[in-house]
Amino acid sequence: MASRAAELPEASRPHAVLLDLGGVIVDIDPRACFVSWARAAGVDVGAIAAQWAVDDAYKAFEVGAMDFDEYVDSLSRRLCISLTRDEWRTGWNELLRDLFEDVAGLLPLVASALPLYVFSNTNPVHQEAWQSRFASALTPVRKIYTSWEIGLRKPNVEAYLAVADDIGVAPADILFVDDNAENVAGGKAAGLDARLVRTPMETLAILRGLLGE
Repeated sequence: MASRAAELPEASRPHAVLLDLGGVIVDIDPRACFVSWARAAGVDVGAIAAQWAVDDAYKAFEVGAMDFDEYVDSLSRRLCISLTRDEWRTGWNELLRDLFEDVAGLLPLVASALPLYVFSNTNPVHQEAWQSRFASALTPVRKIYTSWEIGLRKPNVEAYLAVADDIGVAPADILFVDDNAENVAGGKAAGLDARLVRTPMETLAILRGLLGE
């Protein structure tokens, strides 16, 4: 497969591939969190869904400026429910569903052709869960960049530039794939070849294109 990628025109061949994790390699479902918390709290899931937001506390948690206990304390006040730490954690990790198996199956082939990396807006609780569950599937990835470890999150332009600098490849030579339009816009603003995907089939089409299929 590496030889196929090598046959692609130089102008169209990236020097590195950077994939989002949730929504690109792993299926995620925020509503599953709400269902778990609502069940534990004995409230209607709609009330939780209506109140939850990507607020300042959430962003602080994702850049390592707030720990899980601090975040769920803020979340408890926002959602007007009280849960045990284990209930919060269980519900929080319900976000992570299953691998997109077809996408995961292509990762070794992509990695054999081009340097493969992952960049995820995430937090230590989720990272512990997905590293444990999906370690084998992520083996082909050279390095996983996480927002809470680098202290920057997508769509901040500085986040992409920091990742590109660490990879050692110019932003324009990095193919970046994400399922979030704001993150793709941030990637483009940083100079990456950023592509928006909405389904696993769209991700597969991009990856297969890299392999000359």
